[in-house]
Parts: sequence; C-alpha cells; structure tokens
Amino acid sequence: MRVGLKNICIHVAMLRPGHAATIPSQQLTHPLPHHIHTHTHIHTYAHTMWHTCTSVHTTPADTHPLITHRSLPSFCSRGLMGNLLKVLACAELEHGPIVFLDFEHAQPTEAETAVWNQVSAVLEEAHGILAELQSYNGAGQEIREAIQNPGDLALQEKAWNAVCPLVAKLKRFYEFSLRLENALRSLLEALTSPPYAPMQHLEREQALAKQFAEILHFTLSFDELKMTNPAIQNDFSYYRRTISRNRLNNQQLEAENEVNNEMANRMSLFYAEATPMLKTLSNATTKFVSENKTLPIEDTTDCLSTMACVCRVMLETPEYRCRFTNTDTMLFCMRVMVGVIILYDHVHPVGAFAKTSKIDMKGCIKVLKEQPSNSVEGLLNALRYTTRHLNDDSTSKQIRALLQ
Repeated sequence: MRVGLKNICIHVAMLRPGHAATIPSQQLTHPLPHHIHTHTHIHTYAHTMWHTCTSVHTTPADTHPLITHRSLPSFCSRGLMGNLLKVLACAELEHGPIVFLDFEHAQPTEAETAVWNQVSAVLEEAHGILAELQSYNGAGQEIREAIQNPGDLALQEKAWNAVCPLVAKLKRFYEFSLRLENALRSLLEALTSPPYAPMQHLEREQALAKQFAEILHFTLSFDELKMTNPAIQNDFSYYRRTISRNRLNNQQLEAENEVNNEMANRMSLFYAEATPMLKTLSNATTKFVSENKTLPIEDTTDCLSTMACVCRVMLETPEYRCRFTNTDTMLFCMRVMVGVIILYDHVHPVGAFAKTSKIDMKGCIKVLKEQPSNSVEGLLNALRYTTRHLNDDSTSKQIRALLQ
C-alpha cells in the first residue's frame, strides 16, 4: 500500500511529548514517549522501533492507514527517515527548537575547523574594534576653534593633527567591515550547503552557528555605538573639507597618502548609513543569494528564519534560559535574533513582517518588550528603521502597533 508521506510527516511533526493530534481520515493513536524530544532521540527511537514492529494498520471505515508511533519505522525502512526528520525539524519550530544553540561553549568539529579558523581570525579583532569605537571622543573642540578662527594657522594645524589619527581609526573600522563581509559569506556557504536542512546545520555545526551569531552581535553593537556618536561623521566631514580646500590650493597633505580620495569616497558612503555594519551584512547576504544561482533562495532565508525562531524560543523558555551561565548571553541572544530578522527582511522577497513569513514577529517583539527598555530600545529601533518591509501593505497593523 502506498502511503502519502507529506500528510504523515506533517501529522507526526505536530506531536509534542505526551500529546496526540488528529486530522481528517488519519489518526495518531499513541503519543510519542516523553523522552522523545530531540533529534538524536528520534533517530534512536526509530531505530529501536524498527526492530520491534514494521506494520501499518488500516481501518475498515477508511482507506487511509492508521498511523501509530509503532508504525513509524516502516516508513523509515523505505528510505524516508531523512525527509521525515526534515519536516519534523521545521514544524517543531512552531513550538520550540529541537536543538539548543550553545552560544557560550560550542567548539568546532573537524569538519568545521577550516571555516572556523578563517572566521575566528576576523572575529579576534572585533572586541578591539568595539573598544576603540566606545572610547571614540572625536575632535569637536579643536574643529570648532579652527572654524571660528580661520586665519589662525596654529589652530588649523592643531585641528588637523587631532583629526588625522581619528580618520585612520575610521579607516580601520571600514576595512574591518570588508573582512567581516567575507567571513559572513564563508559561514553562509557552510550553513546553507545541501543536503542538510537549516535545523540540521545548526545541530551539526554549532561552532559555526555561534560565529554567525557573534558577527551579528558585533554588528548591532557597533551600529548602536555609531548611531549615538555624531563625532564620527563630523570628524570625517572636516577631514574631507580640509583635503578639498588644500587640493584647490595645490597643496598635498601627508594624510592623503593613507586615505586617498577613492578610499575617502567609499568611507563616506559607509558612514553615511545610520547602521553601516548592518547595511554591509545585508548587502553581502543579498549578493550571496544573487551569485549562487543554483542555491534556492529558501535555503538562505530558511537558515535565517530557523535561527530567529531558535533564539526566540531560547529566550522565552525558562528551561533554556537557565542553561545560560553568563548574564550577558540574554542580550547576546536578543541581538542575534534581531540581526537575523533584519537580514531575512532584506533578502526575502516579501520580508519578515508578511503573514507568510516563517518568523513569528509578534513573538519576537513580545520577547524584546519583556526586557528592560534601556537594554532593548536600540534593538527595537533597528527593527523600526533598518528593515525594508515594515511599512508594506502586507504587514499587519498589529505588528506595526507593537513597534510603536
């Protein structure tokens, strides 16, 4: 007898430990045992049950089979276990993840090592970049004095000497964004490659998922600091004005050798963005999708939506939260969730806020709003002002109201 796998898989995937579910003309008469709640448990359980029972029962009143947890192995024996697990993993996200992402302690396996080493070399600089940005005070005082006294050459020189090392620092930040873009691409290639589904990738490659999360955490942290520091653009604007003025006077300043006109133009576009690092990652993700013609866009968007769902459930479920050993992990997890939502919204054709979105936006916003406002206001602003589809007609009024 041929059995419709699609209906069976979706039906089985609805089960939670201790619960049974029914749909017309099919019934699961036994709940899965209480200990069956992880990917590994399902594999082990199916293997065990295969040795105990391979029958599919039918009822006289219906031509469709009656599926019980004991009959699952008969489907697995037909080579369908991979598809079954894929659907189980996706449907499970509606209620909770089958995998806990260990953002604190995940270590690379042998298969992850090559990509992990490449990305790790970039991430090693991230803490230093954030520390430099956090301590960035600008040359506001020197610039004001120079502007107010245009004829005082000493004040002009003082302002220039104060701005030049700051511009060199801004150049390092910009160049780091380019290395971060390459690191993100490597991770996307690893986490979306066939034949594995997104949840399987996250379970198998926890160390790479952790690095992906660290990139997003750095990105939102950098952009929050940049948005609250107007000195960055003021300093760079003064630098460019001075360069232009001296060029008109046929004067070449030594600093131009480090930040030439072409580099200055690229940096100007970068810092003109309210959230420059996030813009860089969004562009990189969009470019990754467009350049990989053989990779369905769903492979990338499903990777992002899966990670958002896992983060949301980890944040809202006490059993998962209690496994965090570091108090900063909550904020880390929230930043990651917001970061993947924004990337999803930029890459997916209809975005993260549409009814067809695979991300539970109401749930994600609710999780954020349950936290102290001073720790999440920047994240809520990122959703308000850096997403593409929030104001589309497909976005529900309720979601817009939640972000008010």
